[in-house]
Amino acid sequence: MEKESKANYFRVPLTLPKELDLFLQKVGAEARATGGFKLPKTLIIRSLIKAMQELDVDVSGIKDEDELKARVLTALKKRK
Repeated sequence: MEKESKANYFRVPLTLPKELDLFLQKVGAEARATGGFKLPKTLIIRSLIKAMQELDVDVSGIKDEDELKARVLTALKKRK
């Protein structure tokens, strides 16, 4: 896949609870500690969104975050 120019990116305000922010920092640092590069939080989040696109998650009627998480996990299990 061709790398997009930063000019094609949009800033999106994102608020996270402290534990999720710490998790993203840990994931990024673990990649570096195991021979890769440190992954920025924005790269991790973009990758997760792209994965969700491929999973074809059914979002009809969802009312909260927990329900969306459950639908994502269901779509992932169906894919296996």
